[in-house]
Amino acid sequence: MSLREFGFGKRSLEGKILEESVSLQAEIMKIGNRPFDISRMVQNAVTNVICSIVFGSRFAYNDEKFKRLMDALDRGLSLNFFGQLAIFFPTLRRVPGLGRGPKMIQNDLVTIRAYLREEMDTHKKTFDPNDIRDLIDSYVRETKSRENDDKTTFTDDYTEWVLFDLFIAGAETTSTTLNWAFLYMILNPDIQRKVQKEIHSVLGHDQRPSTAHRAQMPYTEAVLTEVARIGSITPMGAFHATSRDTSFHGYHIPEGTTVLTNLWSVHHDPEHFPNPGKFDPGRFLDSQGQYRRDDHVIPFGVGPRMCLGKQLAEMELFVFFTSLLQHFTFKLPEGAAKPSTTGISGVTHSPKNFELVAEPLA
Repeated sequence: MSLREFGFGKRSLEGKILEESVSLQAEIMKIGNRPFDISRMVQNAVTNVICSIVFGSRFAYNDEKFKRLMDALDRGLSLNFFGQLAIFFPTLRRVPGLGRGPKMIQNDLVTIRAYLREEMDTHKKTFDPNDIRDLIDSYVRETKSRENDDKTTFTDDYTEWVLFDLFIAGAETTSTTLNWAFLYMILNPDIQRKVQKEIHSVLGHDQRPSTAHRAQMPYTEAVLTEVARIGSITPMGAFHATSRDTSFHGYHIPEGTTVLTNLWSVHHDPEHFPNPGKFDPGRFLDSQGQYRRDDHVIPFGVGPRMCLGKQLAEMELFVFFTSLLQHFTFKLPEGAAKPSTTGISGVTHSPKNFELVAEPLA
């Protein structure tokens, strides 16, 4: 089932994103011209959108409960490649240094689930079928309507896992994509200026961005597509499994086999994307400067099992990116070395820590 079926249509979601973008701008303004790491602020903002949908309210960025949740999310998603192998091949946990990682991650994920369970219990105690406040209330209503259905999948455990997936997938991938976007903006000031010129020509300096403006901003759309391609936030995509025995290119694949899709190889195929390591939004513009969609850019996967949060993620990326570049120019700190574009592979492919300066636009 989609968010729309639970009362969260495009307009409702966009309102929550716009509200959070204003709060994010205010937090950045407080810093002034000092260098800072934007990654945690962006993660706070994106996670707060999820909180607004799930809990019906957002948190102040310095709220202690929110900070503990963010810390658990950070640690829970920091497992490197070898640690991930230890999850699939438990015998590797006997190798010194590999067993500790999965155990720590498991503890943090238990913390997140306990937090969600606490919120669910509170919502059930205060539930009013005539006043649906958020996604948890929507699930409580749906669960109650199916109480007499022995075959229902709407249980407390099911709801908890859905909310857990929404936090893990919805918060981390979007915030990491935005981190790559701002990294490439400070490394390519000419591209940043072109984006700002387009934003200001469509919105001016005061009108709030909306996804309805996307069609009027082909260059901005091309930049975000190139960020998704070159960053390849989830290099191996989401985990899938075969529902029955099948064959592929002569290989027999039994039912229940875990299947990973190598999105990185698609996004960095030199035959389709010449010089794939170069950041070049022009790949996605035609001779008239209009946006040209490319089916080889598949950050959300493909087919009926592609990422269910695609619509929300695309809305967040566009609104946060355009609203910040509408009001700030992002630069390298004076005298700072250029940050590396070689990423760190954990649960997601993220940039190494870097600092920038946000210069307010008049």
